[in-house]
Amino acid sequence: MRNREATGARAHELLATSGDALRVKLCGMSRDEDIVAVNDAGPDLCGFVINFPRSPRSVSPESLGQLVGELDETILAVGVFVDQPTAFVAQVAHDLVDVVQLHGSERNSYIARLRTLTDAPIIQAFRVRTKRDVERANASGADLVLLDSGWGTGERFDWALAGGIRRPFMLAGGLTADNVAGAIRSLSPWGVDMSSGIETDGRKDPQKIKAATQAARGALR
Repeated sequence: MRNREATGARAHELLATSGDALRVKLCGMSRDEDIVAVNDAGPDLCGFVINFPRSPRSVSPESLGQLVGELDETILAVGVFVDQPTAFVAQVAHDLVDVVQLHGSERNSYIARLRTLTDAPIIQAFRVRTKRDVERANASGADLVLLDSGWGTGERFDWALAGGIRRPFMLAGGLTADNVAGAIRSLSPWGVDMSSGIETDGRKDPQKIKAATQAARGALR
């Protein structure tokens, strides 16, 4: 059984730090074999899409409990939510995950309400299409922001827009083992988040998971 007190403390510490270290998040895990591959690769964070039927990667809270139970304690569990009630998000954070990631249309007022219910660190994702989206990210009340192209489309946004970000950010969207190192060296993100780029035919691919993690880790060496 995971030591939730220890992983929760590490989550706060991880999201509060910046500097030269590069953090790696792998997202969209839904099967036992995905967790085996993640444990072998050793990222910093592992994401689970919760109760979002539009995503083929979605898992129920019941399935999430089993998957998180198999996750190595050195890897933080991130719950990814899309416009879910704050009470539900807080309950899942209390019971199962170390970090909350908001991937819908949540506003700062939503984040403020959520903070009254849970002390879990909060990541907020933004779909970047214009400079205005980056400004919204700058103004977010979350602990960390994530700049993305959309919902696991495998496409990248115009990375030139990331030049307007004035706070630590996680980069997502179209990242693979082939391009993640270059993205890190060009944009200097706090971390990177990969999902579709570590899949083959819609399923997580253990070889791609390991290769992408190693490529990200090696980018700053």
